[in-house]
Amino acid sequence: MYSAPSHCTRALSGAGLVLLVACTAPGKGKTAFVDALLFDGSGSAPIPNATLIVSGSRIERMGPAGSVSVPRGATVIHLDGKWVVPGLIDGHTHVERWTLPRYLASGVTAVRDVGGITDSLVALRSEIGSGATAGPRLFISGAMIDGAPATWPDATEVFKPEDARRAVDRLVLADVSQVKVYTKVDRRLLEAVLDEAKTLNVPVTAHLGKVDAVTAARMGVSAIEHLSGVVESSVRNPAPFFRAHDDFFTGWIAFERGWAPLDSATLDRTARALIGSKVTIIPTLIQHQTYAFLEDSAYANRLDLTGVPADVRKDWDIPGLVERARLKPVDYPVLRRSRPVENQFVRIYAREGGRVVVGTDSPNQLIAPGASLHEEMALLVEAGLSPTDALLAATRDAARLLGIDSLGVLAAGKPADFIVLGGNPLQDVANTKRVERVVQFGVDRTVADLRQGW
Repeated sequence: MYSAPSHCTRALSGAGLVLLVACTAPGKGKTAFVDALLFDGSGSAPIPNATLIVSGSRIERMGPAGSVSVPRGATVIHLDGKWVVPGLIDGHTHVERWTLPRYLASGVTAVRDVGGITDSLVALRSEIGSGATAGPRLFISGAMIDGAPATWPDATEVFKPEDARRAVDRLVLADVSQVKVYTKVDRRLLEAVLDEAKTLNVPVTAHLGKVDAVTAARMGVSAIEHLSGVVESSVRNPAPFFRAHDDFFTGWIAFERGWAPLDSATLDRTARALIGSKVTIIPTLIQHQTYAFLEDSAYANRLDLTGVPADVRKDWDIPGLVERARLKPVDYPVLRRSRPVENQFVRIYAREGGRVVVGTDSPNQLIAPGASLHEEMALLVEAGLSPTDALLAATRDAARLLGIDSLGVLAAGKPADFIVLGGNPLQDVANTKRVERVVQFGVDRTVADLRQGW
């Protein structure tokens, strides 16, 4: 790293002071990233030998080296042909304070948090936005809205439509990015949530249990988490699945098992119906994979859990989760037969033009913040997406889900949120793990810097 020398080095006085002002290096305080292979997230071909000029928190200029000159006095960082891509976005998280540097160190510069304690998330979002705390940009849902009895203690329990409307009102006052409904919200409650949210211009996302996906999408849900409700939309009689969701784990395991017998014609029909409603899916394939392999220590051993503190790993309590989910040895072969069917649905959805967004459900059991996003992209490629499409699902398309056109794509005037990779992610999606530098809010940090204090 070096600073381009200034040609105005002599101290001047009197009338010469005007000359000094005129000669002040125009690049002072700016950073030039040179000799990059630039993937801007727009879907266009990568730009070789690119230069990006960062001024403050934004990209001032970018493009091929011949079209972008480095201003005198700028700090220059030579990237030697390494890849620059937009900062990654995790489309399904439940942020905790300890996770923040872990996300950044993995190149995740923004997250969509879909359920937690509203006041805590608002405070954390403010800290990050002010620069007091380093972390990914937070786009929060606040407390999930759930039917009675609520599944989790930090959810807002609603009994009737008036309760649901008031819950939406409180969330909008907290300036949430989206409202999330949970598994025990039935059609009557969902209708009230959607009507209030539409009036207040806030999108609704859903982890469904009591409503099938096609019905929810046609009612106005903008996004569906975990592929929930897809099985219910694909079977002749969804009523047993709806009843199973009286208990969270009974409903979840029934849903996971329900994928196994679905055929391709049924999947195609359901996918087309959902695409017709323009709903985004956040598959969280890594969550489905986790449940299918909970009893397999070899699966856990191959995951990158190095960033997860020991006390958190202990709190994950995998044997306790197996007990709470009432999983038996006979269940795992069925869950594993379901996995290729889930993959097939995602492949059909993407092929037919539906929007797929990367999300992980981190930091739930065995789903490490940051590292799991790279696992999710690899699973999307395994499901049939190209590495380019998987990367777009974690950048441009995730930003579109958030309704934020300033993120996910790099261009002059947009925020300086990007990462430097040591390999070609369009050739091998595993190269997204090779994060070397993270630039967020215009601040350049190395991964080593971000890992300090772990």
